[in-house]
Amino acid sequence: MFYNENRLVDKMKQYDLDAIVVSTKENIRYFTGFEPVIKTLSPYLGECYIVITRDKPNQVNIVHSVGEIDQVLDAKVAIGKVQTYGTFYREYMNGVELTHEERRLKELSDLTHSATSAREALSSLLRELGLAKSRLGIDEDGMTMACLSHIKSRFPGIEFIFFSNKIRQIRAVKTPHEIDALTYAANCVEKAIEDVISNLKEGISELEIANMFNTSIASQGAIAALPMIKIGRHAVGGQRRQKSEIKLQPGDLIWFDCDVVCNGYWADIARVFSYKYMKPEYDKFNALYKGQLVAINEVKIGMKGKDVFNLTMSAVHDAGFTEYRRHHVGHGIGLEPYELPILAPDNEDIIEEGMVLSIETPYYEFGLGALHVEDPVLVSKTTNTVLTKTSGKIKIVG
Repeated sequence: MFYNENRLVDKMKQYDLDAIVVSTKENIRYFTGFEPVIKTLSPYLGECYIVITRDKPNQVNIVHSVGEIDQVLDAKVAIGKVQTYGTFYREYMNGVELTHEERRLKELSDLTHSATSAREALSSLLRELGLAKSRLGIDEDGMTMACLSHIKSRFPGIEFIFFSNKIRQIRAVKTPHEIDALTYAANCVEKAIEDVISNLKEGISELEIANMFNTSIASQGAIAALPMIKIGRHAVGGQRRQKSEIKLQPGDLIWFDCDVVCNGYWADIARVFSYKYMKPEYDKFNALYKGQLVAINEVKIGMKGKDVFNLTMSAVHDAGFTEYRRHHVGHGIGLEPYELPILAPDNEDIIEEGMVLSIETPYYEFGLGALHVEDPVLVSKTTNTVLTKTSGKIKIVG
């Protein structure tokens, strides 16, 4: 099962939906296996839609720009109807022998079936699927207001239900292939950190460290989307770019809080190391680490996000770091770096089997920098599984 069909059907039954229209880049990837190029070329106005009906939940129907319609050939699910829009030329000279994929692409590229716009294409598809009078779940986060207004005017018999948050709830529980993808992404970060640590030297700059990290990530087929890497006290402003004038000295912390993405799936891993020797003020990390370990071991199905927050914070305080403050201690992760649930003091989302949570206990202090550990954890009925291979405990390196 590529996507969680059972959760999809349950949600559609719960809200009595006849179909859903999927529109965000991440949700389209979740249900098809391809990431629409049009959403990268034009993040705010690019349009691609997936329609899934309740009577055929294992089949996706697609609205896509004809220029990028070849992406349908990369889909990992059963494809129903395909409606293109726009103009794009793929020339065919008589007599050229085509492969099976080329024949399919030639069919999909037929401009006589291409609509003038995405909204017209979606209207045509909804009509063809018999949804002119239906309850329709709309992934409103990725649909333009112009398209939604057009559909509403064309189909007065459709009842529209905003459904983006419900799709996030479907995606919160991972499929086996997603767990494999998340594990690989996490291991890419670990490998890159190990590559950096084995090549440290006194006087190396933040920028050089970041370049080594990024090179290692790229060599593993991943993308360093947000490599937050800082030296020493500068990590208190960790979102800032690395600087060539900030150089590693004995006693400095090296802080990694790195988000990478591989085949659409994210990792968010944090580690800290001390170069040459450990300063006494770094002892605060021990309580942070103990708090994270308690959370990893004691998160249970049925807890709420706020319960995990309280559990983690209490464990850090009990370990001696009573003044520790934090607005959240982690989040779900998947096709987006921050997914449901957020482990925050007011979060009511229920922890379910199969969720992957990035559990973290970061601490930032002026003059010190950052102390931080973060790992992805697969929640299960028996023993939770950490997807990383290395220990998050602070280490002396160099």
